[in-house]
Amino acid sequence: MKFFYKHYRLFIFILFSFLLISCNANSRYSVGDIVLDDGTVLAPSDFDAYKGNSKPMAVIFSTSGGHEENSSRVLGVGLNPSEPLKFTPTTSKGYITNILANQTIIVAQEYSIAEGQYNNGGFFGLIDGRKAWKNIGLYDDNAKKSFADYPAYDYAVNYGINNNLKKYKNGWYLPTASEAYELAETLEAVQPSVKKCGAAELKSIIWTSSQNYGAQENEFVVDLHDASVDIGFKEMEYAVYSIYCFAD
Repeated sequence: MKFFYKHYRLFIFILFSFLLISCNANSRYSVGDIVLDDGTVLAPSDFDAYKGNSKPMAVIFSTSGGHEENSSRVLGVGLNPSEPLKFTPTTSKGYITNILANQTIIVAQEYSIAEGQYNNGGFFGLIDGRKAWKNIGLYDDNAKKSFADYPAYDYAVNYGINNNLKKYKNGWYLPTASEAYELAETLEAVQPSVKKCGAAELKSIIWTSSQNYGAQENEFVVDLHDASVDIGFKEMEYAVYSIYCFAD
């Protein structure tokens, strides 16, 4: 009995310590905070006084994951959007394949005249987009070897490499519809910080990693201006923003 009690107390201590560390990691961030390329996190008011050599890399847009995910995931958006890109060309296997593992269902959305944007009733399916690119490889062997047929993923996944973010070279990804919608929802708080960083205003219609459940050739896109979630044919061209999960 003593053996059991001793190990039970040890288990409780480890669990409590883990939860405490997780909470502390999450509490470092607030929506609108600016993350530098060395990992430093600055409130917008502190950024003006910063005299170091590190450069702004991302702005935090969520401390609870995707829309109504209610997790402790801290998400930041990279400051440099792509030029309009195809999700995938009509000649690729991905164009004629319904990527079931990346499917998303949108409950409902309606336009609010007072707010000037769409309100969404929620999302089902893929919420966390970190595994979305690997999921493509489950359906298209070419994706295991090359990004050639997937320009949108190429830009998002390789964002850290292409922007020489040495400490954050890996881990960037294409947001799901839920995550992109959350970015649109918090844009009012995010936009001033983006401006402080000297980056262009976030206002594009952007690709997501969410496969439309009803049609294999469609992917969801999100309009950051009015938070609408729409369907885009995979051969169409939209901008890409890459996001990063800074804490779980």
